[in-house]
Amino acid sequence: MNWVAIFNRLFEIINTQGDTYYGGTRFLNTIREVNYAVPNYQTYIDQRREQNKSTSRRDYYFDLFMEQPEQDRRQITDSILDTVGHLQPDKTESIRQLLGQAQQVQAHQVAIPQDLWNADRLTEYLEGMDNAITEGNYEYTLTLAYTCLEGFYKSFIREKIPAQIALTELTPMSVQIRNFIKVQLNANGIAYPEQVLTLISTVTNAVCNARNDFSDSHSGNRAEKWVAVYLRDNVNSIVKMLLNFI
Repeated sequence: MNWVAIFNRLFEIINTQGDTYYGGTRFLNTIREVNYAVPNYQTYIDQRREQNKSTSRRDYYFDLFMEQPEQDRRQITDSILDTVGHLQPDKTESIRQLLGQAQQVQAHQVAIPQDLWNADRLTEYLEGMDNAITEGNYEYTLTLAYTCLEGFYKSFIREKIPAQIALTELTPMSVQIRNFIKVQLNANGIAYPEQVLTLISTVTNAVCNARNDFSDSHSGNRAEKWVAVYLRDNVNSIVKMLLNFI
């Protein structure tokens, strides 16, 4: 596996300003999805300075990426491509060809439960949040809660509401998903409590606000344990419910 070539092409995607851009904090948080021992952005940069290592983005992204076991590198690459790859389809396809996954590109578009978002994928995020809570890193829990919803919502919209694929903000995405489910239930004559669907956007707003106010990737304010636990449980409930509709 030519991981240098894979990284070079991946970096072209995440180094482009816009929705595909991965700043230092976002990239480190993606690495921490598979290796929680990786420190936060500022700590990592300080460590590199102490070791007289380059702090240019390309250099430390490459080092971080190549330090991970091959299986984790693949998972990191998949995580990035699953999140933003649809915005750079040609470059994404070239990377998947290097990974031996050229035939899976279409599958990601039409069979999300088998490829990207299923109970196992949700469990990975829940375990990450649980570990963060156990270690008292409640701010990172909020970052993971946001990332979990972001990845799932984008996948849901690509599969079920492709006309809204340009949406990038979590709250508008949640409204589109809520409305889509409402239309489906009404069309099939299925009764449901309105408040259940309203919770989709309510919980999303709560996650967005908490992430902006407290997460380690934003304000740096300290979060309380009860907030982290509450949002972790709500994200779990929302995603499990929505999995019934894809």
